[in-house]
Amino acid sequence: MANFNLDDYTPVEDRLKKYLVKFEDARVITKVVSNTDTRIIIKAALYKNVEELSKNLPHATGIAEETRGEGFVNKTSHVENCETSAIGRALANAGYSGNKGGSRASREEMEKVQRLQD
Repeated sequence: MANFNLDDYTPVEDRLKKYLVKFEDARVITKVVSNTDTRIIIKAALYKNVEELSKNLPHATGIAEETRGEGFVNKTSHVENCETSAIGRALANAGYSGNKGGSRASREEMEKVQRLQD
């Protein structure tokens, strides 16, 4: 049984919106690091502006891994789920944490924990 409250975690989408309000010219770049029949790893990089992007100097990065078929979402959308998690990690590294306590975990990541515990 989960010993955390999902209501304490902010979705990646909401944190990304805050980031884009602060950095209006921001860019989010994702890249598949590894992809097999069962597992994918994606890296996300946040750039505050085009200048950072042109110099390849990201404000923050994040990486995530998902397994195809593990849990309900990953039966059909493990790639999208992984990309969202990687962006969430990058946002946390940029100071846009996923919960009220300031940890790096996003709501999406904690939903994954809950699915695996159930």
